[in-house]
Amino acid sequence: MSEVPTTRPARGRPRDPGIDDRVLAAAVEELAEKGLAGFSTRGVAARAGVDRRGVHARWGDPLDLVVDALATLTANLLPPLTGTLRGDLDDLVPDIARALSGDRRRVLQRCLDEVHDAPAVTERFRRDHVDHCAAVLEDAFHRAAARGDLVPSTSPAQATEVLMGSLLFRALTVGDEAVSGEALRSVVDHVVSLVSTSVTAERS
Repeated sequence: MSEVPTTRPARGRPRDPGIDDRVLAAAVEELAEKGLAGFSTRGVAARAGVDRRGVHARWGDPLDLVVDALATLTANLLPPLTGTLRGDLDDLVPDIARALSGDRRRVLQRCLDEVHDAPAVTERFRRDHVDHCAAVLEDAFHRAAARGDLVPSTSPAQATEVLMGSLLFRALTVGDEAVSGEALRSVVDHVVSLVSTSVTAERS
C-alpha cells in the first residue's frame, strides 16, 4: 500500500498580512517629513515597527518603495454626475481639498522642492495625483459646457485652471485650514460666480 503524502507545516513566522500597509503608511510619513533626500528604509522600518530586512526583501530599491508609497496617495475620485455644475463641484471639491491636505500636501511640497533632484518620482506623483484631480474636475466643467451652464468666454480647461490653481495655492501657502470649511466654500462660490451662466444671468 502506498503512503499518503503529508503536507509539511510552513517554517517560520507567518507573514503579517498588514505589514505592507504599515510600511507604505510609514513611507508616506517619512517622505512628508524628510523628503526624497532624507528618505531611508531604516527610518521607514522604525516608523512601521518592522525589521529592516523585511522591508529590503519586499522593496530592494528604495525608489520602488517611494513609488508604491506615492501610489497610496492617489485620489480616488469619481464623477459625481449630479446634473448641475454647482452640485458636481459641491460633491467633488471637498474630496480634492482632502487630497491636497495633510500628508498629501506635505509630500507635494517636498516633491516641488526636489523636482530637479528626482524628476521621475516627482513626475509620477504629479501625474497620478494632481493631474488626476484636475482631470476629474475638468470633466465636470465639460459636462456643464455641454448643458450650456458654462459661460462661452470660459473653456473647461480655463475653469479647471482657476479652481485647481486656487486650491493648490491655498493649500501650499496657507495650509489645510485654507481648503476646508467656510474657506473652501468661498473658493467654490467665487469660481461658480465667474463661470456659471445661471449666476451671470442673475447679475445681468
